[in-house]
Amino acid sequence: MSWQQYVDQHLVATQCVTMAAICGLDGSIWAKSNGLELSQDEVATLARSFSKDEVLAANGIRIGGTKYIYLSGDDKLIRGKKDRQGVHIVKTKTAMVMALYAEPILPEQCAVVVEKLGDWLIQNDL
Repeated sequence: MSWQQYVDQHLVATQCVTMAAICGLDGSIWAKSNGLELSQDEVATLARSFSKDEVLAANGIRIGGTKYIYLSGDDKLIRGKKDRQGVHIVKTKTAMVMALYAEPILPEQCAVVVEKLGDWLIQNDL
C-alpha cells in the first residue's frame, strides 16, 4: 500500500479527518490530501517540536500557513485548535501522521483514527 493510500483510505475516508498528510521526520512530505499546502520547513519544525511545550505554546502550530493554538502534547503527540478546526499529529519511528479536522467532526473522533494508524505504523517499525 502506498503512503497516499494510507492518507486517502485510512484517514480521510473515515470522515473523521478533513485533510491529512504523512511526512518524514526530516521534513519530507510522503503523501498528503489534495488542497493541503505544506512546506518542508513547517514539517521539519513540527518534527523537532515534540516534547517542547514551551516552544509550541509560544509559537503555536503552523500547517499550510495557518497557525493553530497548541493545546497539549508529549514526545509522540501534538494537538492544536483554531476556531472550529483542529490538528492532531502522531509521531512514529520514522514519520508523522498529521490530520486536520473541522466541525462537526469532534477532536476525539479525529484522535482515534490518527492514533490507530500511528500505533499500527509503530508496531510495524515505520
